[in-house]
Amino acid sequence: MNNPVVLSKGCYVGSKVREHNIGYITTSETIFPENLISDWHCHENPHFSHILSGGSQEIREKKAEQQMAGTGLYYYPGVIHQNVHYRPGTRIFNLEIDERFFKTFNLAIPPESLMFEGNAVINAGGLIRLLKEHYYNDECSQLSMEQLCIDLISTNLTTEKHYPEWTRQIITVLNDAWNEPLSLRTLADQIGIHPVTLSKYFTRYFSCTLGEYFRRLKIERALVLVRSAKYSLTEIAYMCGFTDQAHFTKTFQQVTSMLPKEYRKL
Repeated sequence: MNNPVVLSKGCYVGSKVREHNIGYITTSETIFPENLISDWHCHENPHFSHILSGGSQEIREKKAEQQMAGTGLYYYPGVIHQNVHYRPGTRIFNLEIDERFFKTFNLAIPPESLMFEGNAVINAGGLIRLLKEHYYNDECSQLSMEQLCIDLISTNLTTEKHYPEWTRQIITVLNDAWNEPLSLRTLADQIGIHPVTLSKYFTRYFSCTLGEYFRRLKIERALVLVRSAKYSLTEIAYMCGFTDQAHFTKTFQQVTSMLPKEYRKL
């Protein structure tokens, strides 16, 4: 790993087919030739990515993982990695946030650890809504994107040191039981705090209610299934714990601002 490439603002391994610069936010789509092997590289700015089709294997210092369509990813500045074995038709949406955005809104950059946590709700935490705004790109987009970026960042900051330990524990519990019925008492017992404490403080740390977060987890799982096109929407609804397709469609639209069939066609 000699002299990794540092990619500056708006630069990615693939070829850009669409880009918008809105305030301190840059959105783009990139495409990749089959079986491309990238240089070892890192990024100057923090950014999020959503794989629309295809995928690749990503190699980091101590880990390699397959990344498939429907996956949401986060990249902390300066973390070196390499991508290999790009699948045919790989297309990725990128959301890059300039350091000045964090200073303007007095926000912390999501921590490096978020890159390695497979249980983050990156897509359902706002990235898909930002993808839709990328396509709108009208006179209202800056307002929408700034607000959605703040929501996305706030949703994924619970690994910060000043957050209580139970906020980390509750993420694990919810992810382990994402397809099961849960009660406030059950959750509180599993993480060892009083139900009133959990009820009172969850929204402060997660910027949503427990029920909303749980729905986001279900939709996070559903996104990969929708992009795979292997299953009907009815099958996906049952696989993700919804009572029927209508309930799934309504929740999907509430979380992402898109219908499942719209997202599948992107």
